[in-house]
Amino acid sequence: MQTVLPANRGESGQAAVESALVVPLMVFLILGTLQLTTLHHARLMTEYAAYRAVRTGIVNHGDCETMKSAAYMALVPTLGSPGPGVRGRTDTLLNAMDVHEAYTAGGNQNRNRRFPGSDLERVRVEVLNPKRGALGGLFSTYGSHLAGREIDFDDYRDATVVEANLLSVRVTYFYELRIPFANWQLHTFYMGREVLGQLEGVTFLTQRAPGGGSASRYLEAHGAKRAQDYFKELAALANAHTYAIPVVTTSTMRMQSNLINAGNRGPSSCAVDG
Repeated sequence: MQTVLPANRGESGQAAVESALVVPLMVFLILGTLQLTTLHHARLMTEYAAYRAVRTGIVNHGDCETMKSAAYMALVPTLGSPGPGVRGRTDTLLNAMDVHEAYTAGGNQNRNRRFPGSDLERVRVEVLNPKRGALGGLFSTYGSHLAGREIDFDDYRDATVVEANLLSVRVTYFYELRIPFANWQLHTFYMGREVLGQLEGVTFLTQRAPGGGSASRYLEAHGAKRAQDYFKELAALANAHTYAIPVVTTSTMRMQSNLINAGNRGPSSCAVDG
């Protein structure tokens, strides 16, 4: 009869230590991979949203609200629930329409478009060309209809009006990261990527930032100081445990309908300064 020897306590302790070191890393790799996959999906959908927005704009007189509605429609599969008690499912056409309408129509659209407790809108649509500063001169010089409020899309008298009829739209989608643990890790790295070199070592979670404090708060604080206006809002959202990363794409097409200077609905309402 064989005699079964008891396990070596030293080996058992070594296995426990190795597991404690490896398991957190494996969990982070798995969750991080899932989060990066969904972020890549959001990137593809944002490219499609920019295409749909500018395609809608060229046949609807450069109307900003119509372009924004088209962008939201393209992003519906990734947006999630528009508000408390509202489903975010888009598995059928009717469900997708319900989610889209919650973001773009009705009395709650402005609230639903923004992150809870923040003024940051989930989707930002901006006209890069023609720029806001040039619109007044364009309409007064080339506007031949509606008392100088409409520019013929096929006007080719000189290079200025030809270039003005190239509609260029930028869509910034503030994609909400939703995978637990990986969401705040990736958001922290994104916000503070310019100063990551100041933190050294293997275990990020236990590091202290230069001057004291946690590494994650240190990186978030540096990210909030970056030039774009939305980084401060992103840092504030992170403090409330909502983590979003801006995904930015642009698309350009030639106008197929006349640009109209329509006050708060025309291209001027979302054109960038310049």
